Amino acid sequence: MDLLSDIEKQFKQTSAQGFLIALSGGLDSTVLLSLFAKLRQKQPHLPTLSVRAIHIHHGLSPNADSWVQHCQDLCAQFQIPLIIERVQVDKTNGIEAGAREARYQAIKKHLQTQEVLITAHHLNDQTETFFLALKRGSGLQGLGAMQQRSVLFGMPILRPLLGFTRTQLEDYAQKEKLNWITDESNEDNRYDRNFLRNEILPKLRERWAHFDLAVQRSAQHCFEQQQLINDLLNEAFAEHCKIKNQFKLLQFHQYSPTKQTALLRMWLAENQLEMPSKRQLTQLINDVVFAKEDAIPQFQLVSKVIRRYQDCLYLTKPFSDLTKYTLKLEKNTLSLPDDLGNLTIQENENNLIFYWQDYSVTLEKTDSPIFIRFGYSGKVKHHSKRPREDIKKIWQELGVPVWERNRIPLIFYGDELKSAVGFFRVFDES
Repeated sequence: MDLLSDIEKQFKQTSAQGFLIALSGGLDSTVLLSLFAKLRQKQPHLPTLSVRAIHIHHGLSPNADSWVQHCQDLCAQFQIPLIIERVQVDKTNGIEAGAREARYQAIKKHLQTQEVLITAHHLNDQTETFFLALKRGSGLQGLGAMQQRSVLFGMPILRPLLGFTRTQLEDYAQKEKLNWITDESNEDNRYDRNFLRNEILPKLRERWAHFDLAVQRSAQHCFEQQQLINDLLNEAFAEHCKIKNQFKLLQFHQYSPTKQTALLRMWLAENQLEMPSKRQLTQLINDVVFAKEDAIPQFQLVSKVIRRYQDCLYLTKPFSDLTKYTLKLEKNTLSLPDDLGNLTIQENENNLIFYWQDYSVTLEKTDSPIFIRFGYSGKVKHHSKRPREDIKKIWQELGVPVWERNRIPLIFYGDELKSAVGFFRVFDES
């Protein structure tokens, strides 16, 4: 089956109302763009659907601006609307991981309801993904590699070229006289994927002509076995994961190590995270799950942090230290740091009403300056019939995880703490 016929068949099997094509300007995505342009011509009803492209400018190459121009010219030629999105890459966990995270988060902002993200991953990419998972020591979930249809970062994704080799894409591109860019970083073998692509896999393909197809079959077997395990564990998993980013640890210690790791992999997959290695999972279980009861353990996994509080794991982003922040309230709306949103105030005859997220608190008016802080230690009176208590005890009573306590806006009138918005008020002892 040729490329266009296969794309057409896949299109007929999808209920999507639109397509957003991830366009780098390289060979693979240029072929993909051309195929969708041809499909639109062949299917008279397709123009009523949304067919768009998006190019991510990572700012990592001196040629990045010329790549933008190339993609603009290409989309103008095919009459497909193009979105250009510039991103900042967080290199903390490596350029490859940071670029991937930034790319998909940027795409997610533009993906519309009933629209599917289309990527140009092909059979050779599948082999590389399988080997990278193998290198990490990943389990079945990771070795399942990429599927033609999946969900990533909460987005539906279709990979229509996954059954075709790069050679087949090159043949199509030459036949159609397509022009594409070449990313100079693809030759840098310091990156694991490039090392596999340039040094290792060509030798394997030279010896075994159908090596990529064999890897794809192995990846599919791994995926199917993982699906079977998931089916068998679904009932237990539902008991542990009632909220997507939380995993309850009740009875967890009674399971075998094999069942423990399988359930944790299911949880990470549910949250669209890359599968960790066996060593990482063992470290997570030993250092976080079974840490001492009074410990505050955490484990970084790419761009997320797994934390434990009492008998529950929480998946969060890394947080900034806000304990030194002091913000003076001078307007009716105050922008809070570290993506905490806005604090707003409404005023009536006698009171000020403070709103933050889904919380609010009503306080008496004051002539003192109003400050917002995020860290406090000491005793406060948060109940009219109880003495002053250490704020740590109050947070514990309220079931607020340790890392969240310094992310809740504290309202001060001058130097006097008046409220933790949405959690408690401080009572006047006079």
